[in-house]
Amino acid sequence: MNRFFCAFYFVTGGLKMNIYEKMGDTIIVYMPREVDDYAAVKITAGTDGVFAEEVVRHAIFDFGRTTFMDSSGIGLITRRYRQLHDRGGSVGVINVNARMDRILLMSGIYRIATRLDSGVRDEAEDWTDKI
Repeated sequence: MNRFFCAFYFVTGGLKMNIYEKMGDTIIVYMPREVDDYAAVKITAGTDGVFAEEVVRHAIFDFGRTTFMDSSGIGLITRRYRQLHDRGGSVGVINVNARMDRILLMSGIYRIATRLDSGVRDEAEDWTDKI
């Protein structure tokens, strides 16, 4: 599979972090520790160009670092879902801890996104092959 690792960084809490990794028609978006309005705007700006490409059909949001998310994060996921759904694509989430699971469940995100329990990149690749 063709992999592209993003060189776009955003600083959160004094740490630089990669925002996304693109593999074929799938993008993995690495969510920061806190997903608030500031972070959602940075993630949106950092990934707009990739999502504008017709090649991207699937998005996986990785919550491995995330401990807090407000409605801005929910809005980010739903906007990307609508964008990809129009192309016949889909959205998934990985590495969801108990706190994020409760937020995603209460917000209704699981109606539009599939939870990929193991968080293993190979499972993410298999998931997009089945769609």
